[in-house]
Order: sequence, then structure tokens, then C-alpha cells
Amino acid sequence: MKTLSSTAVVLAIVAVCALSGCATKTYGRQGDLTSFEQTTMTCREIDLEEAKVQGFIQHVDQESSFSGRSVLSFMGDFGIGNTLEKSSALESADKRLKALQSAKKSRNCKPG
Repeated sequence: MKTLSSTAVVLAIVAVCALSGCATKTYGRQGDLTSFEQTTMTCREIDLEEAKVQGFIQHVDQESSFSGRSVLSFMGDFGIGNTLEKSSALESADKRLKALQSAKKSRNCKPG
């Protein structure tokens, strides 16, 4: 009987770990602005790209709200995985936005 209960505990731990790994949210990343993009994009294209990045940021903010997956991930890693994923996604968006703003400034584009 003792072996059966320790096996059940091990299986329960494995199940929680497996569920928490699946529970971490993923948002994707915004790619770095390439040198080709930086030199060839028009002001309008830069504005469109900035809008896309802003949409990505809004999507991350909406998806990062509390849900059942948040509960599962908190059980597995105290929510650290979701926090790191959100932070990395927003960092990539911020980096791309800054590069787009720099390209806009170098082209003397109107703010918009």
C-alpha cells in the first residue's frame, strides 16, 4: 500500500507540472526593424507598422488578463512564466516601435 500512495503522489506532481507547462501563455514577438526596412519604408508604411505594433501591444495586454490558464501556471511556477513571456513580448514591441520612430525622424515624416 505504501508504494501505491507514493506512486500516486509522483503521478500527481507530474500531472501538475505538465498542466502548468501547457498553461503558460505565449504572445509571440515583434521582429527587429531590418536595415532594409529602415532605409526603404515610406512614411505611410512606417505609420502602418506603428499601428500594427500598437495592436500587438493591445493584444498582449488583453490576453494577459487573469484566466483559468493563469491559475494553472501559478500552480506550476507561481506565474513567473507568464510574467516573463509578457515582458519579453512587450520588450520586443517597444524595441520595434523605437526603431520605427527613429526611421520616421530620419525621413522627416510628419507626426501621426
